[in-house]
Amino acid sequence: MSKLIVLSNRVSLPNPDKPAAGGLAVALQDALTETGGIWLGWNGDIIPDSRDTSADENTSHAAYQPQFGQVVDGKIEYLTCPLTQNQYDQYYCGFANNTLWPAMHERQDLLEYNPAEFETYQQVNALFARQLKAIAQPDDVIWVHDYHFFSVARYCRELGMDNKIGFFLHIPFAPLSIWQCIPTAERLIQDLCHYDLVGLQTDYDQSLCMQACTTLLKAQKIQHSLVSYQQRITTIKCYPIGINPAQIQQVAKKHANDRQDVFDLKALKHQKTIIGVDRIDYSKGILERFDAFAAFLEQYPQYHRRITELQIACPCRMDILAYQRLFRQVNQTVEKINDTFAQHDWLPIDCTNEVVPHETLMGLYRLTDICWISSLRDGMNLVAKEYIAAQDPENPGVLILSKYAGAAEQMQQALIVDPTDTQDMVNALKTAIDMPLEERLSRYQQLMQGLTTFDINDWRNQFLSDLRKNHQLENFKQPIRAVNTAYQLL
Repeated sequence: MSKLIVLSNRVSLPNPDKPAAGGLAVALQDALTETGGIWLGWNGDIIPDSRDTSADENTSHAAYQPQFGQVVDGKIEYLTCPLTQNQYDQYYCGFANNTLWPAMHERQDLLEYNPAEFETYQQVNALFARQLKAIAQPDDVIWVHDYHFFSVARYCRELGMDNKIGFFLHIPFAPLSIWQCIPTAERLIQDLCHYDLVGLQTDYDQSLCMQACTTLLKAQKIQHSLVSYQQRITTIKCYPIGINPAQIQQVAKKHANDRQDVFDLKALKHQKTIIGVDRIDYSKGILERFDAFAAFLEQYPQYHRRITELQIACPCRMDILAYQRLFRQVNQTVEKINDTFAQHDWLPIDCTNEVVPHETLMGLYRLTDICWISSLRDGMNLVAKEYIAAQDPENPGVLILSKYAGAAEQMQQALIVDPTDTQDMVNALKTAIDMPLEERLSRYQQLMQGLTTFDINDWRNQFLSDLRKNHQLENFKQPIRAVNTAYQLL
């Protein structure tokens, strides 16, 4: 029986003292356990450049192959390797996070392109393709995750691999106008078409991906979700990632009163509480949310001492200058708002940069009145789904959700806002604070129904089922050949 091989940028090795908390990690582990499988990726370590022969631009992609460490846990084999300093700087910090990340989040102003970084990105993709070639049997199914690996399938095909290879993009897909700002855009979209199946988070992202293929490559669109390019058929389809709502409900209920040293909720029991949970990333709209909260406090002074925003803002990618600047701006903005509005027994914003354990976070969700998500562009945003799943079914909180988060396509019963419109956010916050229990219950019940209809396991199973199916594409091969022959005759 064929096995599943998963490739992701980072791989966290199993730890019996710290079981996987995130729904994605659990779902992938379950999939790998079913038939046995391999999880491949970077272990988080960085080794000196002296061991990196790929740094020479004249060296072929096959020059450097690191040692992969192996850990076996039940039916799952974890294969991980380090990155060299040059790979980390150019592949990860460079092309992946200074070019692709801002591009996908429509931040053309932050987009940087360096040919050497693109070359290193290709070298790392080729490196992992060679490892896939070394470990995969012909009938194994390969599932590649996220923007770090646009090009892996190309190198797999060049190595003669005919395996079914799927790709899932966890972040948004860039519009055509942004792709046209990247000198190697056509090459990257070509690389994407070497996958059998490309999964996106939303219908909107699916349409953008189809547009990039048909415009940049002049690929032939066969159906709503099929394109043909250079005799290969690629399915491009929306798979909105879900969560495990029943499990989160249990965890939230169990941990609702755990570890209140993150925020002293007992001291805030007579206040309305807002929770925001974000990595400090420019895609999250944290500054826009703070500005709206300050505007709310200005417009509604009667709510002073009656409402507090609890913000978990975790620093990330601090090796990148844009993230260093944003980290300073976030902390300065919190300080400014607190200086302006605080009273001796009330702090409007209580902000921590601490990473909060997943189970503790679920408990915090259950105890807070409002969750406020103001993403400027987001693939899905699972905070929105987890917050709803964690609520007390008899007294649920209210979700304020940016229309630019992928979750908004499925969660229309939330208060949908435009995070670039300060007054719209102020109005939504006022509505959330004043919302009666009957309306909160109605919105919550509809949102929960949506979460249970298509959960994390449905997401995983649907993607892998579509990837493993090949008979549905066989029907298109002959017509495509006929069309291509007709064009040649013309």
